[in-house]
Amino acid sequence: MKFEDIIDNDKIFLYCGWLPRDRRDYTNIPFVGLSLYEENETHIQHDITRPMPLKDNTVDIVQSEDVMEHIEYSMLKKSIDEIFRVLKPGGLFRLSMPDYKCDVLYNRSEKDGNGNIIFDNGGGGRYDRTNEKVVGGGHVWFPVFSSVKSLLESTHFSNDKINYLHYYDENDKPIMNKIDYSKGYIRRTPDHDDRVKNPSRPMSIVVDLYK
Repeated sequence: MKFEDIIDNDKIFLYCGWLPRDRRDYTNIPFVGLSLYEENETHIQHDITRPMPLKDNTVDIVQSEDVMEHIEYSMLKKSIDEIFRVLKPGGLFRLSMPDYKCDVLYNRSEKDGNGNIIFDNGGGGRYDRTNEKVVGGGHVWFPVFSSVKSLLESTHFSNDKINYLHYYDENDKPIMNKIDYSKGYIRRTPDHDDRVKNPSRPMSIVVDLYK
């Protein structure tokens, strides 16, 4: 599949990254994955840090789960503004990323002497100690509510249309608003991930952004 195969569709649903079949089955929405490596009947090969050859205001939903933390923080505003461009007015960008205030993620991660996370082995890649950076496709930054909020408020999305659903606030209080999974399945929430079911608590920062 290529962008020209969908560019004139009345309905367009995009998923950032490799698209597991269960996401399409769960929602019954014909998401098309934007994959760095795959091109097939459900994927377009595309790097989401680059512009999409789609018209303005033509996409109904874009979903991204556990993708943006693999991209340098400084590059994300441009990528999110490109998502804003292609969304229809009223269209949804559903964003979720690991929340490193979650004990499961924080405890498994390697920290420096001040307790700051430098590497999450569960996120792939490896830590280059010579250059003090994550390489090989792992998590290159470690999202928390304050950093995500600062990022999203710098984009074209209006603040009053940014809905934070799951996160730990500035006081480390867990916030869990209801998620309508029919608009996009999220794997790493207490509804679907046993690691955070008891006690029920956020594992991901989940945000719905509307154009």
